[in-house]
Amino acid sequence: MKAVPLVLTGFGHVGRAFFSLLREKREDLERRYGLALEVLAVGRAEGCFYAGGPLDARQISQAGEPWTSGNPAWHAGLKVTDAIDRHGGRGGCLVECTLSDLETGEPGLSYVSAALRAGWHAVVASKGALVVGLPDLRALATGNGVALKYSGATAAALPTLDVGLFSLAGARVEGIQGILNGTTNYILTRMGEGLDYAEALKEAQDKGIAEPDPAHDVEGWDTACKILLITNACLGTDYALKDVHVAGITGLAADLVRSARREGRSVKLLATAAPGRTKGRWTLDVRPSLIDPSHPLAQVNGTEKGITFLTDSMGSVTVTGGRSNPRGAAAAMLKDIINIFRPAF
Repeated sequence: MKAVPLVLTGFGHVGRAFFSLLREKREDLERRYGLALEVLAVGRAEGCFYAGGPLDARQISQAGEPWTSGNPAWHAGLKVTDAIDRHGGRGGCLVECTLSDLETGEPGLSYVSAALRAGWHAVVASKGALVVGLPDLRALATGNGVALKYSGATAAALPTLDVGLFSLAGARVEGIQGILNGTTNYILTRMGEGLDYAEALKEAQDKGIAEPDPAHDVEGWDTACKILLITNACLGTDYALKDVHVAGITGLAADLVRSARREGRSVKLLATAAPGRTKGRWTLDVRPSLIDPSHPLAQVNGTEKGITFLTDSMGSVTVTGGRSNPRGAAAAMLKDIINIFRPAF
């Protein structure tokens, strides 16, 4: 049995889902992969939960909320780097799922950089850290002989990077199209069924599909981050968020969506990466798009997502589905950790 120390940063919806999933899958992980994944610390902006050994849920939360006041496992001011240093040695894994700041990448960027320098692997769901600092983080990981994985940041449970990097090995990717945000896809689906934008958004919020502040999703930035990261990973490029043309679904006329449906077509917030007019440059684009029923993503509805890779030798390859919620993102991070540490097969 291989014991793997983990430090988790961020204890919001995704962080809690990961902690819960880890407990749920513990016996399965040991039996199938010979892995004992142990969370030694949970870092937040003000400090860390740390008890010198594997943490139990009761040491972190009460009634589902983080428990700090009077908690012997809570250390105000303790930094994530301190928790990593206290473990000592290489070979652990940082699980990074703090809220994203798309301008600075913080605090995730500092957490991931410190972990890689310490010889720890990093599994990242925070898009901000990757959008801002991916080239430097990749160089740090390579220089320190550790892995940097981020399936959770590239459409949660939908295996975008697995397909692009492994399933298509040997093929040349000539284009990428994706429906990469479950919230906007749900809203557009419901608009096609008769609701206007405001009604569809409120329904999505009432069901917990959309955040109270949905701007990141409906304005297209979440989708832009995902197509940027997928493109850079699959093509080995270093495009930045400023290179993505972004138009969201706010203000989209319900009549347009409904009339498209009557014609057998659909409106989707489509992310596209395609070769540009300048040789060697690609165009990255996010916008509401009319697609025909023959399009491989035409039947991706509700909160589901999908991606199509256009290749030179394997043709068009499409994957759809996957949970579009915190549990799906947590499962993607767990998958990355398993693939770092399990024996070669």
